[in-house]
Amino acid sequence: YGDYVSSNVDLDALTYLRLANQLVHTVNPAAITIAEDTSAFPGLAAPIAQGGIGFDYRLSMGVPDLWIKLLKEQRDEDWNLGHLFHELTAHRPEEKTISYAESHDQALVGDKTLIFRLIDKA
Repeated sequence: YGDYVSSNVDLDALTYLRLANQLVHTVNPAAITIAEDTSAFPGLAAPIAQGGIGFDYRLSMGVPDLWIKLLKEQRDEDWNLGHLFHELTAHRPEEKTISYAESHDQALVGDKTLIFRLIDKA
């Protein structure tokens, strides 16, 4: 956690994100905010009252890459299900996450979509 509690953290940005989440939930209590974060910043999807930033969910950014890696490099019968389970469930207990199969990041670099990986010739 040293990277997140040092002088390199932009405290004004964290305050802005907390205020934005608080405002969104005050104006519309049914609203849901989702953080797309690659830094694994602790507390991003934890309640503000508990010292978090207040997002409702955090995207599990590594999961789309995991699916592509599995489809590219291994036959499905060779997948390590323990590793797959770990990757799909590993997160801080106080934070809710969203795991998804693919993202715009793969499309931006010209990679195949998952459906094309599944139906293309081997």
